[in-house]
Amino acid sequence: MITFDCAINVTFSSFFYILLIQKMSVRIMTYNLLVPIYAEQPENYIYCQSEFLQTEYRWNLIEKQFEKEMTDHENTIICVQELSLRMLPLMQLFCRRMNYTLFENLYGGSWNDYMGVGIAIPNTMKLTNVVYIKVGDCIRSICGPTENVMNDPWETSMSRLNTLVCAEVIVEDKPLWIGTYHMPCYYQEPSVMAIHSSIVKDQMFKIAAGNDFILTGDFNLEPKDTAYRALIEKDYRDTNYQSSEKYNVSYSVMKSAYLERNGREPNFTTCCHTNGSSWYCDTLDYIFYSGELVVDDVLQLPENTNADSYPDETHPSDHLMLAATFSFSK
Repeated sequence: MITFDCAINVTFSSFFYILLIQKMSVRIMTYNLLVPIYAEQPENYIYCQSEFLQTEYRWNLIEKQFEKEMTDHENTIICVQELSLRMLPLMQLFCRRMNYTLFENLYGGSWNDYMGVGIAIPNTMKLTNVVYIKVGDCIRSICGPTENVMNDPWETSMSRLNTLVCAEVIVEDKPLWIGTYHMPCYYQEPSVMAIHSSIVKDQMFKIAAGNDFILTGDFNLEPKDTAYRALIEKDYRDTNYQSSEKYNVSYSVMKSAYLERNGREPNFTTCCHTNGSSWYCDTLDYIFYSGELVVDDVLQLPENTNADSYPDETHPSDHLMLAATFSFSK
């Protein structure tokens, strides 16, 4: 009996010691789902097999990817872009089954099935706040009325409908803000994308108010782009970077989870070949963060691909899913 009691005491002591030193972490996923209205147009993804473009097939794969991350990691938060009216009920039913709550904003139009973004939070996590920011309206409120100058990138930026969705959760008794965004695809005017990325970054700093935050999404920026560098490089300035007399862009910067963990961004996060466009394979998706956070690990992504185009048999979107585990350093 004495030996048995001692064994129990040692076991329980070890157990509580492990609990004491174990850091609570949070897993962040981000995924551009590809709206069905784009995927299923037969004249669009002409280099993909039609059966792999069907929503039912793609959604089954998406769910499996989500469930694997949720099973393998605690406190998994899901951020999605190109959530659409057709995919919304699928996502809602999935969240209900997995005991999650989805917060979404569909800001597009009929041409893209009211495409938008969303964040799904496990109901086991303490959620304290949810914020929606129409970035174009935010820019207008900051800059005030303009003179409607032709080809003014600030005026164009105000007209975009893209929404930043943010949620505040409590981890280790500390507030943590999670945001997700889908950058306007406005390659014909890079200044618009630079403006939006800077405003979104500044809004995250403003909302977090000195607390830690993570910002995910499809930014439609490559690592070599001026706007990307302005997000992560201190005091970065470039002659091509769009300035405004009415708004001083903050030079507060973020870190990129994959860059910090691996020493570089992924080789690619999107691979597609659509009708009228050349084959494209590069990095556009990121998990940025700021504050006293440590990147414990990131989801391993492929180094290269031989695919003619995504989606294919095993990739349900033309983007890859990214994921990172964070813990607090203090």
